[in-house]
Amino acid sequence: MGIGIPGVLDMITDSFILSMLIPISIICLGGAIPHYLESRRIDSLSKALPEALESISTSLGAGLGLQQAVTTVAKERNDLFGEMLNRAVERSAASSFDAALSEFALNTRCPPIQRAIGLLQTANDSEAPLRDVTFSMSLEFEKFYHLRSKRVRDLGGQAFMLKVFMCIVIPVTMGAMFGLFAGPTTGVPMGSFHLGMLLFMISSGLFAVVGGAIMIGKETIAAIWWAPFWAFVASFVYMGSYMGASIFI
Repeated sequence: MGIGIPGVLDMITDSFILSMLIPISIICLGGAIPHYLESRRIDSLSKALPEALESISTSLGAGLGLQQAVTTVAKERNDLFGEMLNRAVERSAASSFDAALSEFALNTRCPPIQRAIGLLQTANDSEAPLRDVTFSMSLEFEKFYHLRSKRVRDLGGQAFMLKVFMCIVIPVTMGAMFGLFAGPTTGVPMGSFHLGMLLFMISSGLFAVVGGAIMIGKETIAAIWWAPFWAFVASFVYMGSYMGASIFI
């Protein structure tokens, strides 16, 4: 193998596993990125929910009905939550207000909002004190979002470091060790051994992705899309370290 970019290209083309991981990673990134954008959208909607419920409670305390309170909140907010709620309010003119709220909750694809709308409609049907109900819900959802954000902040860094350790630190260490003591110039047959090590690196990438997702409470299905990318990183770093270390012997 050569040195530099030609050597890297030779390393990839000479390895069937590395050659296959590149297109698989690109394809899976096409699924991972939409999941990431969708999670960001749902997170922004969840973050806006407690404030919206508190505003509805304030409007109800001022003597407005539920529909008027929701309409007021929809017009006051200029974020995605307000935009989607305003569209639902506009559509309520052609249907019922309850149907519009249900459609709004369904379109958000946000479980906290869907639960909040369900509780709000149940409270309205049972003629419960809506002001107290909405205020209590705002406190509960604010606490829920705070706890979830704290978990992501506390464990997000650890989940990322798990990927770094499994997909960079370990491959660099093992690749450099084998390159120094069993490089190509030593005549040691490493072909079948590299195959086993690359399979191990793929397993490391999968473990890092799944373990990190479990740590921060992320859906495993959404996280799996990133597994081929991190498997390629681990395999590429291992082989690159092996090649780089073998230069010194």
